[in-house]
Amino acid sequence: MRHGRLAALLALAAALAFVPNVQDATGFPTFYLVYSYFLFFWIAQSTSWNILSGYTGYFSFGQGAFYGLGVYTAGDLLTREGINYFVTIPIAGALGGVLAAAVGALAFRLGSLRGEIFALLTLAVTFTLSAIAQLSTWVDGGQGISIAVPPYPSFLGEYQDLIYRLGLAVATLSVVVAFLIQNSRFGWGLFAIRDEEDVAEELGVPTFRYKMLAISVSGFLGSLSGAVAALQIGYLTPEGVFNLTVPLLVVVMSVLGGRRHWLGPVIGAVVIYSLQERLTNSGLGDWGQVVLGSILVLIILFAPEGLHERLRRQPRRAVASGVALVVATVASGLAGWGIASDWLSTGLIAGTAVLLVGRPAARGSGKRRRPLDASHAGDAAVP
Repeated sequence: MRHGRLAALLALAAALAFVPNVQDATGFPTFYLVYSYFLFFWIAQSTSWNILSGYTGYFSFGQGAFYGLGVYTAGDLLTREGINYFVTIPIAGALGGVLAAAVGALAFRLGSLRGEIFALLTLAVTFTLSAIAQLSTWVDGGQGISIAVPPYPSFLGEYQDLIYRLGLAVATLSVVVAFLIQNSRFGWGLFAIRDEEDVAEELGVPTFRYKMLAISVSGFLGSLSGAVAALQIGYLTPEGVFNLTVPLLVVVMSVLGGRRHWLGPVIGAVVIYSLQERLTNSGLGDWGQVVLGSILVLIILFAPEGLHERLRRQPRRAVASGVALVVATVASGLAGWGIASDWLSTGLIAGTAVLLVGRPAARGSGKRRRPLDASHAGDAAVP
C-alpha cells in the first residue's frame, strides 16, 4: 500500500508538470500558474517545518532563517558571482542543511534547550541572519538585490512556466521525503522522541542522531524552496525576506492540517493560502492576521489534532465537509463571485468550517501510552 501511495504521489506530480502545456493550448489565465506556484511554495515550507517540529515535537521558529538563507544564497551567487541559477539551488539547499546542523549541534548537545528555549534559539538565528544581510556589503548591505531572469532551457517554457515547474519539483521532493520518513524506522524514532524522549533514549533510539538528521533535512528543504522563491521575488531586501511571515504561517498551516502526518501540512497550506487569496481578492487583505489568529483559536478549541485526523477519525464529518466544499464552490460560481480560484477558496473555507466545528476527536481513554509500544508503532508507520 505504501508503494502504491508513493507511486500515486509521483504520478500526480508528473501530471501537474504538464499543466503549463495545457495553459498554452487552452489559453487559460497565467494567474493560475502563479497561484499554483505559491501553493507549492507553502506546501514545501510547511512540510519542511513539520519534519522537525511535527515529527519530533521540537517547536521551531527558524524556518525564516532557512528560507532567507536560500533566497540570498541564490540571489548573491547569481548576481554577484555569475553562477548558473540552477547550480545555486542545490548550493542553497546544502547551506541550509549546514546551518540547521550547526543549530542542532548546539541545541541538542545541551539537553536543557527544549521547548520554548529551543524556539527562541531558532528565532534568534533568523534575526541574526537578517542583521548580517543588512550590515554586510558582501551579502546585501541594505541596498537590495535585483534578480533578472536567468537563461534557461527553452523546453521549460515561458518564465512563469519555469517558476511553476521548479516550485512543483521542490514541493514534490518535500512531500515525498516526509512520506518516506514517516514510513521508516527513522520516522518511528522521531515520533518516539516527540512522545517521550528520555524513555525513547533508554529503549535504544539514537535520539541525538535522529534529531540532527531531522533538522538538517528541514533546513535543506526550506533553503531549497527559498532559492526558487528568489527568482519569483525578483528584488530582495533583508526586511522583506527575513520577516516573521514564513515562520508564523508554516506553524498555522501545519497545526491546522495536523502535525502527526505527512499530509497534514499539505492540507493546511492549501486551506490557509486559499483563504488568504480569497480575503485579498475581496478587498479584506488587511484582516488576514485577524483571521489567522481566529483560526488558531478554533484549532486549539475544536481540532487540536488537526484536519487530517478529523478526516480520518470522523468519516461522517468528512463526508459533510466534502458536501459543503462542493456546494459552496458551485454556489460561488453560479453567483459570479470573483474567478474560479475564488470559488474553490470559498468551498475550502466552507469545508474547513464544517470540520472545525464540534468536539475534538476522541483519543482513547486518556492514559498516556508508552512511546514505543506496538500500537504507537502502527501510528508512526501507516500514512
